[in-house]
Amino acid sequence: MPVIAVPGWPRVRPGPYPGHRAAAPGLPCNGRELRGAGVVTGGSLLSGRNGGHAAGFEHELIEQMCAVSGLDAPGGRDLLIDMLAGRLPELANVRRHSRKRHDILEIFQACWRKPSGLSVLADTLQEYDPGSIPVLRIVELVSASPVLAVLPEAEIRRARSLLSRLPHPDPQGLLYAAAGDLPLPARPVATLQEAFDFLADANARPDGLLPVLVLVEHAIAAGAASGADRQVVDGLRSWNDEQGTRLDLVEPLETLRSQITRGVAEPAPACLVVQLSKHGMSPDEYLLSHWRQRRPGSWRPERGEDQIVALGEVEAAVEQLVESVEEDWGEHPGRPVLEFVLPLQLLNHPVEWLPMASHSSSATALCLDFPVALRSLERMRARRYHRRWRNRWQQMTAGPRILCHWDTTGERGHDPVRWNSTLAADERLVSVALNAPPLTGPEGRQETLEAALRAGVPLAVWDRRPAPPGDFRKRVDKLLKGTAAELPERVRQLRTEAATAAAAQRDAHSGRHLAVLLDNPNRMVDWSEHPASEPGSVRGGHNDEGTS
Repeated sequence: MPVIAVPGWPRVRPGPYPGHRAAAPGLPCNGRELRGAGVVTGGSLLSGRNGGHAAGFEHELIEQMCAVSGLDAPGGRDLLIDMLAGRLPELANVRRHSRKRHDILEIFQACWRKPSGLSVLADTLQEYDPGSIPVLRIVELVSASPVLAVLPEAEIRRARSLLSRLPHPDPQGLLYAAAGDLPLPARPVATLQEAFDFLADANARPDGLLPVLVLVEHAIAAGAASGADRQVVDGLRSWNDEQGTRLDLVEPLETLRSQITRGVAEPAPACLVVQLSKHGMSPDEYLLSHWRQRRPGSWRPERGEDQIVALGEVEAAVEQLVESVEEDWGEHPGRPVLEFVLPLQLLNHPVEWLPMASHSSSATALCLDFPVALRSLERMRARRYHRRWRNRWQQMTAGPRILCHWDTTGERGHDPVRWNSTLAADERLVSVALNAPPLTGPEGRQETLEAALRAGVPLAVWDRRPAPPGDFRKRVDKLLKGTAAELPERVRQLRTEAATAAAAQRDAHSGRHLAVLLDNPNRMVDWSEHPASEPGSVRGGHNDEGTS
């Protein structure tokens, strides 16, 4: 069956961010005065260090509110206040006057003082008088408004000083996690201080949190996980708590802290995820689905159009997808990653060696350009194992090293019950190394991998050859030495060594045959409504008859 054509992908280019504008006349250029506790939401980023609203913002917004149909009557203003109080209960106590303009001034000032108040006001007015010219103008004003100066200079200096004492191997990753939809800097940041400075003029998120507070929260979690200076970590936590209390952001800050603790808010790289699942009656027919994460940041992959392919057509389909998504990735430097979500029966296929530019004499393998990882389709769909999976992922990402549970199948004295029990009882064991491929090796290897997946192990490695080489354990020990964050790049380097070795040594190199299943539970893509009850039982998003 021929590959179903993939339609051309539209380029998504965000329009100009309205917060990029000059400072208002008469405002200090550093924009660091404390002006109440108001924050304008909307995700804009100032192009300099210009604080405060553009001249006339308050005046025009109030004038437009006065022009909204219905607000000239006391009952209309009562209705607006009731609607606002549904989202901001404090506004139920807004002081009332007998004159329209005075009431509107009170409503505006009450919203101004709340971190997300102006956005709530704009949203509520869209419900109150949808499509009217004054309301459309209010929405435009609020969404285009630059950030207010909410952090005093002394607090800025204090945070920067603490961050300078907290070394981190990936400040760019923390910037991505905190930036959300903000435009990214043209050049990567080298320190947490630079990341802080870049975000210092950013508007609040929809939940009211300033991106600098989000950055500091990620830095706190990273510092605590890496064993950084306790005084520095505690100092940053106190700083964030103080800002959250002062800006009335305690609840969203606690929510963010919980998300980071669970790993949900961890930064994700630009990524292409390719999934193969069994389709139809033919044993060689698969549904190829894919998702693309267009830029680093929070995990928000976009699903593309599915294809029905035979195994022999996967190579061409993947090459076409990579060429397409490179159009999006080309706007920023960095190293995107490729992930293959595969059923058990396909995990031994060397997908990392699929070629790019396959019709050219200069064809190269995927793994030379991208870190490539395998993922388990069955476990992604088996929610009953996700708690253990998340627990071990958290253990792995927080630890200074990766503890491995070595397969003993086929060895003298092998006790499968003891091996499985040890793995289940010790969540510090976050990886397994199989001493034969899970499908083509001696009986028991597939069961070993399935047991590891059920236990929530996020990392599994094996050599795809029938018997591993003598230096297999040494190679794996070297690969697992260091943090989990660095593992994908270490794997890529090993495969690069294999690809660039002398011709006589190339095929024998361990990097040419090493399979790495690195499965992040916080990067879910498969929303199948047919979750498996056991790893190994699900064959895809469609059943054998091809119906969903």
